[in-house]
Amino acid sequence: MHRPSAAATARLATAFGLALAACGLFASPASAAVDLHQPCYANWGSSVCTTVTAIAPGSYLAQHNAPDYAHGVQEGVKLHNGDEVPLVCWTTGAPDADGHGDTYWFQVSEATVYVNDYYLNTGRFADWSPHVDHC
Repeated sequence: MHRPSAAATARLATAFGLALAACGLFASPASAAVDLHQPCYANWGSSVCTTVTAIAPGSYLAQHNAPDYAHGVQEGVKLHNGDEVPLVCWTTGAPDADGHGDTYWFQVSEATVYVNDYYLNTGRFADWSPHVDHC
């Protein structure tokens, strides 16, 4: 799984006005590159959030109608590196499109759309699973 540098994570945290250490979400300094934070102000409430990563320049991350690539995407929504997304819940589905084998997907809005975990700064299952419910 791609992990941003500590400097990049610090810049993202500063941009959102949040101190990652103050969140109380990290078990050890080893997970310092993970970007899980609260609050995340979605249109429908607050949630644990993260940011988009690993998207090639000139490309975007689509939100899918199911945790796979066969059921279409949310039209008009294009996520880019650094964009904040809420983590509503998680499930498993098709592996990521780039062949890394990541089968975790997060619902990222109340509209029941999903993005694959590989493209988010969530870290390991142990980092985010205590804070995000299973769908």
